[in-house]
Amino acid sequence: MKYYVKVTKQVAEAIIRSGVPLTMTSDGNCLLYQSELNGVDGVNLNERVANVGGSLIAESDALAEINGTTDTPASCYTPVEFGGEGDTGNNDYIGSDGGGNSSSENNTDTKEESEVSDD
Repeated sequence: MKYYVKVTKQVAEAIIRSGVPLTMTSDGNCLLYQSELNGVDGVNLNERVANVGGSLIAESDALAEINGTTDTPASCYTPVEFGGEGDTGNNDYIGSDGGGNSSSENNTDTKEESEVSDD
């Protein structure tokens, strides 16, 4: 199957040094051909994508990423090796109760109450 790789603009500019115009997504990131990662460390495509902080995008989903019509845009980040801060993804909504509050936020009050010392 043919894939594109979604990466940050900073990563794309480091990989594509020849001044070739970048294919931008609606969220300001870039799509690269999978072959453009051949020079990246990794024994297979999945490892190379992980090493650049990217996501694999199926050919059929690439246009939706470019136009901004996808319901779930793929995530990417700039690894430290490319001058970024690494994976600083926001995981606040893991375990969400459906109301926009994460389960860790729901437990904050309980935790604070349990930390109150006995006087």
